[in-house]
Amino acid sequence: MLPKGFKVGGIRSELSKKEGKKDLALFISDVPASTAGIFTQNVAKAAPVLLDIERLKTGNKFSGIIANSGCANACTGTKGLEDAEYICSTCETIFELDSVSLLCASTGVIGQYLNIFKDTFTEKIKLLRDSIGTSLKNEEEAVLSIMTTDTLIKKIEKEVVVKSGKIRIWGCVKGAGMIHPNLQGLHATMLSFILTDADIESENLQVILEEAADKSFNCVSVDGDMSTNDTVIVLANGQSGIGKLSKEDLAIFVNAFDELTLDLAKSVAKDGEGATKFVEIEVKNAKTKKDAKLIASTIATSPLFKTAMFGSDANWGRIIAASGRAGVDFDINKVNIYIGGIHTFKDGFALKFSEDDARKFLSRKEVKVIVDLSMGSESSKYYTCDFSYDYIRINGDYRS
Repeated sequence: MLPKGFKVGGIRSELSKKEGKKDLALFISDVPASTAGIFTQNVAKAAPVLLDIERLKTGNKFSGIIANSGCANACTGTKGLEDAEYICSTCETIFELDSVSLLCASTGVIGQYLNIFKDTFTEKIKLLRDSIGTSLKNEEEAVLSIMTTDTLIKKIEKEVVVKSGKIRIWGCVKGAGMIHPNLQGLHATMLSFILTDADIESENLQVILEEAADKSFNCVSVDGDMSTNDTVIVLANGQSGIGKLSKEDLAIFVNAFDELTLDLAKSVAKDGEGATKFVEIEVKNAKTKKDAKLIASTIATSPLFKTAMFGSDANWGRIIAASGRAGVDFDINKVNIYIGGIHTFKDGFALKFSEDDARKFLSRKEVKVIVDLSMGSESSKYYTCDFSYDYIRINGDYRS
């Protein structure tokens, strides 16, 4: 169920060349909402990312997000920015909103212009206006409209009970390939939109989002490629009716928000292009959290490790090799590696273990790998998937 005061929906607008594909979504609040956003650090930022960053600099309350699939509107220069602004302004006019009150997002093929026919696009926005609502069907159509190679709808909702009443949080995410976000504030292709009826100022919301992302969206990788379009936007419209949150209630909200963002991030890895396994990598007992995260990230993006996971091969050599090239100083003679619950490497040497038992563990849908550095007390987790034959097939045919 959507938080109070929000409506969503999606339609076929023909921005996508894929016949019959819903490709234009709207997530809108009845009242202007406090807003926070984090975006890709890729130098080649897409036009909607650039537009959103500029808009967020000038105001902290927005009415909604309009998003399309089928075209990333990236590397499209001045025309790309004009097209992104046109989509926003047309929607603002049809919905009778103030100017510069919407944010936007795009996903799809890089380097192509949006397929906008200005003489008919107004009619598409009117159709979108008539297609939004609060039903489960509206939710599914909105998420379907931003999907590309995703195989399933990824959305999560939470009801948070605080002293004064209940708050709802709803989030969706799309992404299956070109996934290795490194999202930061105003200084991801993954798109995630989170709606809540909590009453939280934009400045606090930005902090909550950035801290949550550092433990979730920034700890997921499908293929190690950072998108030009990665975007996470949160809208908080305060329509729950319970007013400002106390310090205690805010802590409860933050905990639920962290859980929701982590679940959304994990769902991306589980739906990775061609994935047959979800893999959780934990690096523990490092000197610093930064060291732990860097090693976990290096393992998660190693093609050799990911193909070993696909083959259910407990090849600890690929794990220690990736760890060793991560740029972190550690003592290999203190390292222990566990794959699927089996101790495979201890204090710099291989351990004898049953390859058959290991294969059984690694044949499961979810696998955990632990690297214990025995160097300190800090830890970090990363979430990824295996590389299968289908990953090559999907990406080899992506533009065709």
